[in-house]
Amino acid sequence: MFILSFLWLIGSLPIVTIGASTTAAFDCAFRIIRKRDSRIFTDFVKAYKSNFKQSTIIFLIMAVIGALLGFDLYFWAQNDGGELAFFMNAVSIGIAVIYLMTLIYVFPVQAVFENPVKKTIKTAFFMAIGNLPNSFLLVVSVIAISYGCYLVPAIAYLFFIFGTGTLAMIFSVRLLMVFKKYNPDLAADIAAEAETVEGTDNEKEYKKKGLFSKKVIK
Repeated sequence: MFILSFLWLIGSLPIVTIGASTTAAFDCAFRIIRKRDSRIFTDFVKAYKSNFKQSTIIFLIMAVIGALLGFDLYFWAQNDGGELAFFMNAVSIGIAVIYLMTLIYVFPVQAVFENPVKKTIKTAFFMAIGNLPNSFLLVVSVIAISYGCYLVPAIAYLFFIFGTGTLAMIFSVRLLMVFKKYNPDLAADIAAEAETVEGTDNEKEYKKKGLFSKKVIK
């Protein structure tokens, strides 16, 4: 988790590459969670390069939307307009929650599924809405960790060192439960799969596949 967090931090230093770095971190986390042989550095770099362009575009789009939502929340929170301000503030908070759910899903979706940018964001949105209990759990976790880091500097320091890798690992467990509905290959147990392919002509090809082949959501 320390190595994964470190790689994510280095990959995110130009800021605009946070999307590619996050996608690569989830790719590695999925491999580890599913008990595959994972060469973290090699796998991270490979996923970083292969997802760089699309993940960066997604990050920039989500950053612009997030900035607009942040301004909207700030505006209505400062506006003393009575019932209208209260209503608009509630609406803005609701939209912000949906945005946060989509943001949590979008880079893991990019790591697993092969789709254009627009469809990747759309897929993340519908996955988040279609799995609300899981999505709310992830959102609450992010808010709680963020608030804890704000209150206690020691927590922020530990999260800076281990947090990203740890969060990616924990979230990957929950997200795989959702993703296996769209890609049945993710539900297969490594031991059962190994037994199926062992001794066959496809064994070498299977090993080369690693985690999974990206699937197109139709």
